[in-house]
Amino acid sequence: MFLHELTREQQVFASERHGLIHGFLRNKKLPFDDYYDVVVFGYLRAVRQYCTRPDLRRQFSFCTIAYRKMQDDLAKHFKKQHRPSCNAVLISLSSPLFEDEEFVLEDTLAIAEKALEDMALEGMDAKTLWNQMAALLTEEQIEALRLRVSGYSDREIAARINRRPRDIEEIFDGIRGAVLEVCII
Repeated sequence: MFLHELTREQQVFASERHGLIHGFLRNKKLPFDDYYDVVVFGYLRAVRQYCTRPDLRRQFSFCTIAYRKMQDDLAKHFKKQHRPSCNAVLISLSSPLFEDEEFVLEDTLAIAEKALEDMALEGMDAKTLWNQMAALLTEEQIEALRLRVSGYSDREIAARINRRPRDIEEIFDGIRGAVLEVCII
């Protein structure tokens, strides 16, 4: 819902009752400087709604509506803060692909690019490549790959598939092996 400019009457109404924001934050034991911006728009939506809907004025006090709107905005804020971060993992092209090898991602990409060119000449499309690779992967590996592509970190992937974070590297080692197998064959 977009917040439209308040009428002069609504502005006066809001300023006369502005202390409700302070009271709400004090009641929730939240620092004013940190959470004012989180709840003020809920307060302003409550002002607009209360002033434009006579049925609400008959049924509820303004304080009730304002507290509800501010609580909703606060809940959305905390929900957003606690959702998985979905940060993409950055890797270097010159990083070793496997711990005990000097084979780097750049080499893998060159091989994969060459293999894709060869397969394109043979008439293979991306769907065929994916089907070949998927046949080599477990459901867990496919889910881990889907999560990685969505930007989840190893720790977040581990939590989602009920594995230990250190197991995730092994899962991706298997995925890399499948990619190499499909692209080299």
